[in-house]
Amino acid sequence: MTDELPLEPEGEPQPLPPRRWWVPFLSLLLAGALLATFIPGLLPRERTGSGTGFGIAAGGYVLTAAHVVRGASEIAVYWEGQRHRATAIALSPDHDLALLVMDNAPPLPVASLALDRPKVGDAVVAVGHPTGAAQPLPLPTHVVGVGWWAVGPETTVLRDLIATQDPFRPGYSGAPLVNEAGQVVGIVTGSAAAEGGPEVGFAVSIHRAVDWLAGRGMALPLASGGSSLPVREGEALDLIGPAVVRVEARLPPGSR
Repeated sequence: MTDELPLEPEGEPQPLPPRRWWVPFLSLLLAGALLATFIPGLLPRERTGSGTGFGIAAGGYVLTAAHVVRGASEIAVYWEGQRHRATAIALSPDHDLALLVMDNAPPLPVASLALDRPKVGDAVVAVGHPTGAAQPLPLPTHVVGVGWWAVGPETTVLRDLIATQDPFRPGYSGAPLVNEAGQVVGIVTGSAAAEGGPEVGFAVSIHRAVDWLAGRGMALPLASGGSSLPVREGEALDLIGPAVVRVEARLPPGSR
């Protein structure tokens, strides 16, 4: 038995072709583009958040909830069927409040702000745009707590809250909570359920909002006096409705 020797290649050795390192990368890029075209849900997209606001000062200044517009790449305010671009000029997650100013401001009425704090048992009405409704809708309820605290949408502790008997639907965030005279006593921030208890609504006290704005150079008057009669939905809508706006914000993927 003899050992077999390896065969020698015939002719001159040929150089190996150069490796095109960019080919696999280009293939992956092309595949990703095709997936994005035919299955757009695979890629994160911006989303639109919706809430409510109201005129707080002349010149198109609007007060709303911070979590409605925080991180937005674009903000729009709708009033009387018209769309207006807006800019957040002050924002506080600690208060869940944001101050907007509208571009080319229309003659948006300014809401009346209550000097007197609400008491437990008082009838109040929230006027807002639930689930992006085109027209503001009233939600009558009663005050069940004053001076409460809760963990807010940004996991910060919100203080000086008004608790209401009824929770608020999505879209009411930033809405004015008004008393019998149509004066704003609070700004809706959300709803929560205490351990073992029913779900209630929460609004930031208008006094806390006024103090926050005063620290930014905006002094706002408070109106005293009010009606002793129970608030009615239609009356509240007539009094505060013209000052209420719908707020839409274009938010980044993964935001709340």
